[in-house]
Amino acid sequence: MQQKKSIGFGTRGTLLMIYQILAYVGYTAFTNFPQNVMSQYYGGTQTTTAMNLIGGIVGYLITYLIIAPRIGRIKNMKRVGLIIGAISMVFCALICVIPPTMSVLWCICFVLVLITTQLWGCFFVTMLIGNWFPRRKGTVMGIVTIAFPIVTGICLSLFMTHFYTVLGMSGSLIKATVSAFAPYWIASIVGMLICIIWLKDFPEQVGAYRDNDKSFTPEMAQQMMLAELEARKNSVWKRSKIWGCLDWWLLGIPNSLLLSSAIALMVQIVPVLMGYNEQLKVLAVPGFALMSEGYSAVLFGLAIFASAGSWLLGVIDTKYGTRFAMSITACFMLLAGILGSIDNVWCVVAACWLLGIYMGAASNFGLSGVVRYWRQEDFPSVFSGAPPLSTIVGAAFPFIISSIAARYTYNGAFTFIGICAIIGMICLALFNPLRLAKYDNKLRAEAGLPVDDVLERRYYEEKKRKAKAQA
Repeated sequence: MQQKKSIGFGTRGTLLMIYQILAYVGYTAFTNFPQNVMSQYYGGTQTTTAMNLIGGIVGYLITYLIIAPRIGRIKNMKRVGLIIGAISMVFCALICVIPPTMSVLWCICFVLVLITTQLWGCFFVTMLIGNWFPRRKGTVMGIVTIAFPIVTGICLSLFMTHFYTVLGMSGSLIKATVSAFAPYWIASIVGMLICIIWLKDFPEQVGAYRDNDKSFTPEMAQQMMLAELEARKNSVWKRSKIWGCLDWWLLGIPNSLLLSSAIALMVQIVPVLMGYNEQLKVLAVPGFALMSEGYSAVLFGLAIFASAGSWLLGVIDTKYGTRFAMSITACFMLLAGILGSIDNVWCVVAACWLLGIYMGAASNFGLSGVVRYWRQEDFPSVFSGAPPLSTIVGAAFPFIISSIAARYTYNGAFTFIGICAIIGMICLALFNPLRLAKYDNKLRAEAGLPVDDVLERRYYEEKKRKAKAQA
């Protein structure tokens, strides 16, 4: 007998979302804060930027060359993720206690932090999200990725205040670092404990349901899980096939441009806002630490807009499709580029808040696009075996945007953002889910697997929902 369909995320599903949020908090804090606050003690920003580039590339190579070929044979994704997460916490603790006199050792540990926290928080935990919420991943990712703007826009200010206060009172860099990072280290451990006690790779393994959809009986859900596990072993989406898929590139290019440009521009915009601080004083809220200055009030607003954008575009993603949500996000990106190119303080403020909206939304699409347009059994292979586009663009954009800003001021950097938005829009207009579905069936036929219209039906259902909303 089938049960009544349920809304919400379910108790275990909510716990998984909390685990992902805490993993993102730990990942963002331990990879971002050292570059903002601690770099001056360990070789400067050029050193930490180089370490960031090395960590990103090595992390990708581990995923692509070691994990991706074996992804279908990993029997316990949760356990592997927890082991890597525990190792990452060791390295996170080490960068807090290694003194500046041992800067080479600190840099090595920081690279290992970048590699292990990325694998833990942004790959293995996110894989669980894809397993638990195949149809509602847009909404779920829209909620959990709120962690990024909150940590970078709000927690960073609190971290810096605490760090410099303790450093000034005690004169001890180690004491200031340990006390400032302790909450984020503890939060990460709490997330792992939640996973150990209550979560598994699939919801069916703990008596829960995918997407919290209780219209399936437990027996049906269990059979579907076992069938998917078997199908994953025979995924036709090998790495070479992903490289040769035009529609992967047409979806991957705008996704990389959206997120990488927003993050890169964030670094450049803070000094610009500080330069306008006197004019922005009207926005300041005396007595409220996060908005005590004009520039900090703008950054606080940016964090709020980013959180709202992450949630709202996530809902749109789930209801109307990832391409539609990405197209709306690209419009915000273009508008930010246009306003930011105007040499006016209030245009800069508006551009920053638009930047926040599209930055918050862009962090959702890496996972949701793969889950939306590929088969569920192929999701791990495509997610882990994709070309290093985001890694390359993410590493190059800080240098590109800083070079443009140095020569043409921040207005030139925003103009570049607008151009990237247009490129993204063109790619999204050319992206064709039906062509992707035909390519998928072609690969399945070549591998001797049955072909069907699953992906085509998914596309037409999405199109029908969109038409109904516009009517």
